[in-house]
Amino acid sequence: MWIVSQIGAREHYAIPRALHASGELGMLITEFWILPDHLYGLIPGAQRLRDRFHTDLEEANVRAPNLRMLGFELEQRLLKRCGWPVMMARNSIFQKQAISFLRAWESRTARQPVPTLFSYSYAARGLFRHAKKRGWKTVLGQIDPGPEEERIVAEEHRRYPELASSWQPAPASYWDSWREELDLADRIIVNSEWSRECLLKEGVAAGKMEVVPLVYGDQRAGERSQEPIGNSEVTLNSESRIQNSRPLRVLFLGQILLRKGIGRLLDAMRMLKDDPIELTLVGPSQIDARAWQDLPNVRYAGPLPRSEVGKYYVNSDVFVLPTLSDGYALTQLESLSHGLPVIASRFCGSVVQDGVNGRILPDLEPATIAEILRSAISNAGIWRRNIATVSDFSLRDLADVLLNEDPHLPSKS
Repeated sequence: MWIVSQIGAREHYAIPRALHASGELGMLITEFWILPDHLYGLIPGAQRLRDRFHTDLEEANVRAPNLRMLGFELEQRLLKRCGWPVMMARNSIFQKQAISFLRAWESRTARQPVPTLFSYSYAARGLFRHAKKRGWKTVLGQIDPGPEEERIVAEEHRRYPELASSWQPAPASYWDSWREELDLADRIIVNSEWSRECLLKEGVAAGKMEVVPLVYGDQRAGERSQEPIGNSEVTLNSESRIQNSRPLRVLFLGQILLRKGIGRLLDAMRMLKDDPIELTLVGPSQIDARAWQDLPNVRYAGPLPRSEVGKYYVNSDVFVLPTLSDGYALTQLESLSHGLPVIASRFCGSVVQDGVNGRILPDLEPATIAEILRSAISNAGIWRRNIATVSDFSLRDLADVLLNEDPHLPSKS
């Protein structure tokens, strides 16, 4: 029996969904769980809470301290607090609430088999301490490449000081807590070879780690389609139409920050000012908007709730992700599921088949990004036509990997 603890709708709740479908989910603990049409979703500024639910888990045992966490978020907003202190306080408060749910669960299920507790990194230490005192098994879902990523990001900020990013390195206590999580974990799941490579540099034991890719399925329906995804109307994105009628529509969707390669992408768009190419940025920005105000071929749509991003995928020709480091980047799978080719770096999960359904950037220099974006004018339709499937890694495969107690057995990657 498994207990899953997670902050946010990470991976569209893939871990608890996979376990619930296999009959192994004892409880999901998350900070918000908002039933459809609940009044919480109508609170001004809280529209994103409407996405904190999944129909696959309607019958599951889900616990969430909605009121306590909402009070915390409103207090931080009123006091205009942000950054690492807020994130760490959120993680701490959530874990205390989660432990109270665990104790209540224990009192009702004292004779159950020894459970396995799964928690994502940076919000697991208190939970794992609780679990280990009781002899439970612990599984850590490592969401990113860890301190190596922070070093990469710090170097990028030295490269682009003029972009006035609000990023700050994590305090030492953040990494101290994380290292204790690693020690307390019986298994560590990472979602890409890139993450595994970075964690090995930190001395994380190779025998503890398993590379398990992300599952992509429709957020509402709970299962991805088995039908081909490719768009047969490739003429809509043909070279002649783009050159004669409109520019190539390039989409970047996600957090707009230097780690994602935004500085380099903006430099590339300066090089493309005379080409029929336009870039739309969708997501919360860590960078001052003046960074792209001098670029007529760049527009900013701002942050959107998950339920509203589909129209941007549908109305674009190609998705770009020149990330310097990502655990996986689920947006790649979301793009392909909408028939949208992907141009991505190699520093994230392996999704793109180079030259087939997009391109893998050989390096992240702005000139290289510009060159490949320019080549998409004539190739985006071909890449789109080649998108037949998104991923062959399903919820059932995920459950099989999680429930396999021998981490040395091969898994899909």
